[in-house]
Amino acid sequence: MQEIEFRSGHLCVDTDPALCVPCQERLDRQLALLPRVYGELEVALVPAPDSGDRVTGTDRPGIPLNGPAVEARAAIRGTLASWADLIVEGRTVRLPLRTVPALAAFLRRHLGWLAVHPAADEAAAEIDTLLQRSLTIARPFPGPLTAGGRDAA
Repeated sequence: MQEIEFRSGHLCVDTDPALCVPCQERLDRQLALLPRVYGELEVALVPAPDSGDRVTGTDRPGIPLNGPAVEARAAIRGTLASWADLIVEGRTVRLPLRTVPALAAFLRRHLGWLAVHPAADEAAAEIDTLLQRSLTIARPFPGPLTAGGRDAA
């Protein structure tokens, strides 16, 4: 028997592939949050001047892009589309639009089915990791502060 600890501190016992109710609720909240984070990553695509954000293509003409934000947005869309495809194949339902809000809403509508699928724990873990990584890019933590409230570095 293997235990999988999710970031919430809740322990799921891997006795079968189905998600327990707390993990289903957590996955639902994460799916509800992903479209907002995707939008926040859009804002992060073009770093502010002198922000220190890593950019790609800085030696070429055009708009410099924040590589991690581009990658995170692609990962969100790709991951949601992949899990939506699984549901479409398994349930013979219509494919949703390939937008992040539509894909997230589709997954939330079919969460009960996904929660008992053999890959449910994989879906929950993948979406959890995806959200955590995306949040660190969309909402970076400030550096250490001194007593005066300025960056120590």
